[in-house]
Amino acid sequence: MTSRGISHGTDGGGGRRPGGKATTVVNFESISNFFGAAIADARSRISLETIRPLPVFLGVSPHNLCLAQDAFAPPTTKLDKTSWEKVKTRLKLNFAYFMSNYAVVAAGVALVVALMHPGMLISLGTLWGLWELHAYLISHELVVFGRNLGSMVSINHRSYFLTALTAAVVAWKCLWPVVTFVAISGIIVFAHAVMRDPKQMDMAQGSQNRHGGRHGDDEYDSSGSEVVVDHPPAGGKADII
Repeated sequence: MTSRGISHGTDGGGGRRPGGKATTVVNFESISNFFGAAIADARSRISLETIRPLPVFLGVSPHNLCLAQDAFAPPTTKLDKTSWEKVKTRLKLNFAYFMSNYAVVAAGVALVVALMHPGMLISLGTLWGLWELHAYLISHELVVFGRNLGSMVSINHRSYFLTALTAAVVAWKCLWPVVTFVAISGIIVFAHAVMRDPKQMDMAQGSQNRHGGRHGDDEYDSSGSEVVVDHPPAGGKADII
């Protein structure tokens, strides 16, 4: 049976079967590598230094603390062949610029959802304690009232029981909170990434630079790149880009 998935296989024939169709293989190693690379990339881009100020994130004018009129706008006003490209460009720009802010939003939503489900927290804490006790009994003896707890139930039986209990807790206590977290954080992040207008940020940044000078070396550019400008020494000439 041919399975489709993440990594493309190569079977000595350029990864194609005799019929000319490319094969794609999914296994635990390819899935682990895929998510590992995605997590590593996200960790390299998320830091405290790249968290954008709240007025920039929310599109608030620094002069009157009100929402700027053009802070949020749809990427296109009519549907045509270029609409999807405009949406993808807007998403790419905002995810690249606000990645750390989106991580903070997701963490806040996760905290609120977790506090709204104390039963899940208690169940996970109890489950963690049972697994720690199981690991302790593997290498230590625990005698309670003259009975060795480690010898009362075999290691395999304890492992099977804890695995089944973990699956039950995840399905019963964690599934709905996780769905809630993904739905709420996904809607907030996606809506912001689609509607936040990069052009308004360019104009706001230009106005800020004219009135108060530069407040950092990385400038948001509507092309999706960060332009690094070296500040000249006093009395020197600045390069105009």
